[in-house]
Parts: sequence; structure tokens; C-alpha cells
Amino acid sequence: MDSFALVARQVDELLRSAKKTLDPSETESRLKSKLDEIKKNINFKIEELKAKPMDSSGEQESKAEEEEEEEDFPLERQIQESSAWAHLLLVVDSFETQLKLCLFCLTVFPANAVLKKRLLIHWWMGEGIVKSSEEGKKCFDQLVSKGLIITIKKKHCDKVHHFSIQSWIRRLLITVAKSNAFLEFDQDGRPSNDYSRSRRACLRLEQNPIGDDGERRLLTVYNVYKRYVEFEPTWLVNKGEMTTMQLGRWKDSDQKHHIEVKNDEFLKGIDHCKSLRYMSLRGVSRVETLPESIGKLTKLMVLDLRACHNLEKLPEEIGSAKKLQYLDVSDCFLLDKMPKSIANLSDLEVLKGFLLISGPDDKHVCHLHELAKLAKLRKLSINIGSRIAETELEKVGELKTLTTLIITWAVVTTKKEDSHSTRGAEAPSQEKKQQGTGKDSVEDLPPKSKQSSDAATATAAAAADATTKKVQLKSDHEARPTTDRQASGARSLTKKETKKIAADRSHDPAKVTLPSTIEKLDLRCFTEEEFPQWIDPLKLPELKKLYLRGGMLRSLGDGRGWKVEVLRLRFLNYLDHPSWEKLTSSFPELRVVEKFKCGKESSSHKESSSWPCNKEGLWCKEDAKKSAEDEPKAINLPPPETD
Repeated sequence: MDSFALVARQVDELLRSAKKTLDPSETESRLKSKLDEIKKNINFKIEELKAKPMDSSGEQESKAEEEEEEEDFPLERQIQESSAWAHLLLVVDSFETQLKLCLFCLTVFPANAVLKKRLLIHWWMGEGIVKSSEEGKKCFDQLVSKGLIITIKKKHCDKVHHFSIQSWIRRLLITVAKSNAFLEFDQDGRPSNDYSRSRRACLRLEQNPIGDDGERRLLTVYNVYKRYVEFEPTWLVNKGEMTTMQLGRWKDSDQKHHIEVKNDEFLKGIDHCKSLRYMSLRGVSRVETLPESIGKLTKLMVLDLRACHNLEKLPEEIGSAKKLQYLDVSDCFLLDKMPKSIANLSDLEVLKGFLLISGPDDKHVCHLHELAKLAKLRKLSINIGSRIAETELEKVGELKTLTTLIITWAVVTTKKEDSHSTRGAEAPSQEKKQQGTGKDSVEDLPPKSKQSSDAATATAAAAADATTKKVQLKSDHEARPTTDRQASGARSLTKKETKKIAADRSHDPAKVTLPSTIEKLDLRCFTEEEFPQWIDPLKLPELKKLYLRGGMLRSLGDGRGWKVEVLRLRFLNYLDHPSWEKLTSSFPELRVVEKFKCGKESSSHKESSSWPCNKEGLWCKEDAKKSAEDEPKAINLPPPETD
């Protein structure tokens, strides 16, 4: 306990001085600075103890399967038993209401788990804690500045997309959240099914979904660990006050986190959920369609259907959900069209997985040019599912508000056409397998889960079933692990096949113009060898990030005047690398370069090997500058005297 004497004294001093201070803004400033100092002291002690070997008394206790393993250090237990703990509780409880509610949401997740920033903000939007994603980002930044969460950044990106929370802070928040009736917890710190005070339910492995007593009052249902969810058909009928329904995955890239429902009959009662703002079926299997009554959710702001591998249809009525800001249908491989009414979603800011599968004369689907009237649309990912649909690209320039654009070419052809899907580089075993079938050649098929408890089995079963249906191949820009496997695991086209596809193409590349507002451009599985003419650096003054993944590209073009700061090249197996000098001459403002599995062992390989990337394929300007500064300076000695 002597180790905490300093911490306890600091907290006592903080509280005494706060009572004497009349100015609220000064009080908040002192609270923040002192809390930062306290946190540093505690973290220092924790890190110090982590470095020491632990005896048997300090070993981790066995956790249930649903819980991530959390390291339990003696110091953290001492913190909770010290006088400083009570003072820390008071400090956290003194935060303004909005910030406290944002913090309380973190208690649902295990300590040290990697969490997605966007999913957390969507929950905040669902509960009405924040009104928009921008407001949510500001609250998130406050949590970072106060040191309550640990940000996880990738070297190629200067933005924070992931974070985690330390176990001692989570324990602190659990105590405050429970006293504020935000959520009830059991003695092990796991959310419980006690709804006597709380209006939130967390689905766990061994628990039944929700009891009758608390159903009508529920605001939030969040699936934390439930893999097989079974609801009665009338389950949603009495959920008129529910604002947040997260039944899908919260783990960002864990493919083993398999979730499925018995059937989608329970969704027929969705029209009773008049207050629903956030609905996620992310990664949930056996949801084949959404009911037409989805259009009655006039308050719905976020609809996350990513990786619903059995989803075959979006109802036309979805266009009546006028408040929708975020719609994700990426990795929904069985969807065959986009409802025309999507163009009526005037508040839409993010649209992922927009499918182009038919020609411009099809009057029953939503076309790219119809999205031009969505004045708030800033992020769009497109899947091109047929060659005739490529003509739609000629209209992309009409989307004047876009800042992020992702395009994936995913053409499915038959063996008779002597052509295959245009992907990066396929394993020989898969190529041999495809050559031995008379059916359509469909590569890298997604999982379509049935009733198997094993996610891998479900994936294999789905691959055979999906060959008889139209398939939208993977294209979500957030699912990097999936996309990279896809780009590296598909067969490259021969020159003959490439020329045939180019000859069959009906659109004129010269007519394609990108919006000048684009800041990030991501092209995947591009079908041509030459760098696209319609990407003109002089017409893209705001472009800072250029990602090229998979496909047939052999060159990066001869364009100059690029403003690009981040260049990522992945799985470009036929790329002829320019020299580093030529690359930096064309892209003079580069801060980050990534080159991963690009090019063959040829003369161009010598050029690529001259790129100053590390073993992970990354080059960062700041790191290179720092390394150069750290190098010992050469000493110029005078020449020796001669007789």
C-alpha cells in the first residue's frame, strides 16, 4: 500500500483544491491535469510489475470461453483496495454526462481487446449519446486526450481506427457504470441479465436471450458472445422503445467469430421498433432478406449488413428510411442488385458495397448517376460485377461530394468464354480445380453458413452452393485481411484473356472522370495492364492516398504532379517497378510507401529491391529522416603531411 501513498495524496490534494475553486473551467482543467498525472503513476507501476517474473500466486485465473484472457496483476488489485480508488471513482463520476455514457459503453467489452472505433461511435449514435459520426469522433478524441483508452495505429495511416482499454480502467468504469444504473454486472465483471435498474441487455453464451420482465423497457440489445441466436417470431413486437440492436460481430477481423440465427422470421416484427436508430446484423448467417417494413424505421441512422453471406435481397422500401446515414452491404455476395430507392436516402453519408451488375438501360436497379443527388455522400465503395456494368463508371464524376472511392472489378465468366475472374494470383491447386469443372468459374467464394457449429465447415459448404447464383465478390475497404487474401489467392489472366476482356469492354475510358474532391482512391483487381488514363493527378488536387491491390497492372503510369502522400501497392504480381528516384520524382510528396508481394523475379525486381522499404514492405519518411539524423557524422580529417 505504500506504493500508492503518492497517488492517494495527489487525489486528496486534487479534491481539496477543487472545492476551493470557484471557476468551473479551472476545476475541469485541474481535474484533467491531475488525473493524467495519477494515470501515469499507475501505468508506470503496472509496466514495472509486468517486467518482473510472476510467482504462482500471480497467475491468471481460468476464464470462461466467452471472455478474452485478461492479465490480472497484483498492482491492479492493490489499486482497487487503496484509498486512491475511491477518489478515482469520484473523478470519473465528475465527467459530464455525455462523456460518462460514452465511457460506460466500453465496459461491455473485455479489457485489452482490439475494438473498432466506428462500431463504438455507431452505438453512441444508436443510444442518442451523439447525434452524428462527427460528434462521436470528437467524444472519442476526448477519451484519448484524457488517457482513458489506448489508441492502436497502423504505420501507413495517420488516423486512429482501433483502440483498447486497460483492465484497471475497465474495472473503474464498471463500478461507476453500475452505480449509475447503466448496466448490471456479475462478480466477475461480466454484463448480467438483471434488468431491474438497467435498460440494456448483453447476449452471452450461456444466457437465454432476454427475459419477459425487462423486454418492454429495453433500449439496447448487444450481442457480445452469443454465436447461435434464437428468437421467437414475435420477439420484436414489444420493442417499441429499443434504439440499438447489435446482433452481429463486434470483432473487426475475427473470421472465427461465427454468428447465425435460427431463421430471419423474427425480423418481420421490425416495424414495431419505431425508435430504432442503429441496427447491425454484421456477419450474421441465415438472414436471406429484410422485410419490406424496414422502410417504417424513420429514425434509423445506421444499418450494418456487412458479410451477411445469405442475404439475397434488399427491399425497395429501404428508401423510406430517410434518416439513414450509413449503409454497409459489402461482402453480401448473393445480392444481385441495388434497390432504386437507395437514391432517395438524402442523409446518406457512407455507402459500402454498391453493386454494378447490369447495363444503364435496366430500369429496375439503382444506377451510379442516380447517387449524384445524395448531397451528403462522402464515402462510396463500388463492386463491378459484369463487363457491361463498367459503362456506369462514366458517371462517377457526377458524384461531386465524394472524398473516398473504392472500386473492385469482380467479373464472373463461364469456361466457354475462355476467361476467368480477374484476380491477382491464384494458387495452382485452385486453378486445377477450376479447370476440371464445367460450371461457371467463380473464385474466392465467401462462406454461406448453414447450421454447422464450425465456421470453416460452413464456409466450405457455401462455396459449392454459391456457384449456381450470381455472386458479388468481396470489396469492403475496411476488411483488409479478407481483401488481401482474396487478391493473393486468385489466378492471374493471360495476355490473351486480358486482350479479349479489353476488346469486349463497351465503355470508353476517355469518358471516365473522377470527382476532383477525392482524397482517397482504392482500386482492386483492375483488369488492364496500363495505368488507367482517367486517373489524372492534375485533376485530383485533393488526392492524398492511392491504394492499388491485385489485378493486372504493369506500370504506375508516367503522370507527374501527384499530391499523393500515402501509396500502397499490394499483390501486383506483374508490376514493373520504377526506380526509387523515378517514383519519388513522380510522387514528390510521399510520406508512406507500402510494397507487398509485388512484381516477379526479373530485371524490375532489382529496381524494387532498391526501394528503401523495411522487411514489412513499409517506408516512412519520418522514420527515414530520424534514422539519417541518428547516423554518426563522418569526420573529415586533414590529409597527412608529406615531406
